[in-house]
Parts: sequence; C-alpha cells; structure tokens
Amino acid sequence: MSELGDVVMTFTEVTGLNGIRERRVMFSDGTDVDLVPVPVERIDEIVAADTTLPVLARGYRLLVDKDERFRDLAARVASADPMALRTAAAWPPTPEEVDNEVANYLYHCIWTAKKLRRGELAVAVSCQNGFQGRTFLRFLEWQAKARSDGDANTLYEGRYLEQWAASDAVAALGPSQARYDGDDLRRSILDSLKAFGVVAREVAGAVGLEYPEPAHAWTRSTLDDLLGG
Repeated sequence: MSELGDVVMTFTEVTGLNGIRERRVMFSDGTDVDLVPVPVERIDEIVAADTTLPVLARGYRLLVDKDERFRDLAARVASADPMALRTAAAWPPTPEEVDNEVANYLYHCIWTAKKLRRGELAVAVSCQNGFQGRTFLRFLEWQAKARSDGDANTLYEGRYLEQWAASDAVAALGPSQARYDGDDLRRSILDSLKAFGVVAREVAGAVGLEYPEPAHAWTRSTLDDLLGG
C-alpha cells in the first residue's frame, strides 16, 4: 500500500458486489481510493452481477486483460442501465408506489412527533433527518425524472443532488433538517411536511395519482395538536 502513497488511514467494508469486501484508503494528499480485490475464480460471477454492470456503465477503463477474460465486457456494459444503481429511484413508479410512499412519509411525521413528545429526542431527530430524509430524496428523484421525461441523471443516495434536483426543492432541504433541539425539530417537521407536499403533489400528478389531501390535512392538524403549533 505504501507504494501508492503515504497512507493516513484505511479500513474495510462490504461492497454491493455479492459480499466482496473493499479496502478504503485515505492518503496524506487527500486522495481517497476504494480498492476491491476480486478472487480470480469469482471474476465472471462478479462482472455478471446486476450490481456491477450499472457501475461500469458510468465509465471504466480496462488496463490489462492478457487472457481475454473481459473480451465481451464492452458489449455487456453497453446494454446495462447506468441508472439501476442501488437506491436510485426507477421511473416511472406506479401510482400505488407513490401512494404508499406518501402514506409512509405522513405516518412518520406523526411517529416522529410522538417520539419527541415522549422525550426521545435522539430517536426523533434521527427519524426526521434519516428515514424521512431518504423518503424525501426518493420524491426528489421522481420529481427530477418527471420534469425531464425520465432523462434526469439521478445518482444513487443523493449524489450530486444539487446538480440534478429542482432548485426550489433543494432550497427546502435545509429547513427540513433538524438540530438536536426540541424546538428546532418541531419547526423542521412542519417545514418538511410543507415542502414534501409540494414535491409529492407534483409527482402524484405525473403518474396519474390523486394526492391524498385528506390524509395530508389530517397530518398537519394532528401535528399542531402534538407539537403545540
């Protein structure tokens, strides 16, 4: 490893490549590298995996292939969908999927508020910033797809979100996140519900779903009771 540079820290973790572990390295010049050693006997299995080809479809360079193990790799990569990465939302979703995720978000608005009322601030903040944030992210992906006829290059886990998401939605992300503070969490729950409603209504309309206004209104009213709003 030292032949590559001055290593400051390194650790291993499981990748999405069928249980293969990768070594992540941070060098003293700030360069970070993911090294994924693959056993020779598993090369064909890993390259053919559904989780591998979409990654390669975003760009790769074959450096050495003396025994031509990868002679058909270019054709296989060309047929892969670069958008089929982990949690990147597929487009279009069914109306049932959108309806389910709207209910999921609204339900957890109440759940988070209840946790706050019980004094479980850490759990409530974690749900608001983590679980609810991931659901909101899915709708931002869907919104970007809807506005681009499915062409938006939405990367997985929100990567480069500021480049592909709608600017007005991105502006709402700051207020949707909460500090470890009860008053700020109360504000965040209400602000994020408002922002979510705007995005979710647009997505629902794009897939022919009538947005569940009664459930949304009930959620807002119940939050007022729970949060003293």
